[in-house]
Amino acid sequence: MPTETYGQWMGTPMDDRDIDRLLTDAGWGVLSLAEGDEPYSIPVSFGYDGDDVFLALIRDSPENTKFEFIDDGQRARLLVTDIGGRFDWQSIAVTGTARALNRAGGEWDRAVETLDDNAWFSTDFERAEGIEEITVWRLEIDEVRGLEVKEDEN
Repeated sequence: MPTETYGQWMGTPMDDRDIDRLLTDAGWGVLSLAEGDEPYSIPVSFGYDGDDVFLALIRDSPENTKFEFIDDGQRARLLVTDIGGRFDWQSIAVTGTARALNRAGGEWDRAVETLDDNAWFSTDFERAEGIEEITVWRLEIDEVRGLEVKEDEN
């Protein structure tokens, strides 16, 4: 009932095809983490291969707050949006468990290929000066929720 009544403002559920398209095309979003009752959100570049979301986090100084908040096995949420206007937008929340990938593991190559394919930033930063550490994370997807308002519906 609420989506029927308020859908033009609050959005209506997206279909799976549109969710996959936006996750593949967007390449960036906002990653939300928490430590106890302290929340932390950061814009991130990500890659999506139809099954998994991969994130590459860069440490460029000894004190990078994001590394204080992310741990292997921790719950996280990625918010991805495409906003064309007040009545023309899509928003996807991907919730899951963050898993750190080992460079020697088999998933590393798949993650780097996915990041190269559709992440906002290229993985060329691996060779950049000033980078102390790069960690690649897989977000094991537990839940995906997408809402949208299409301009032609109003």
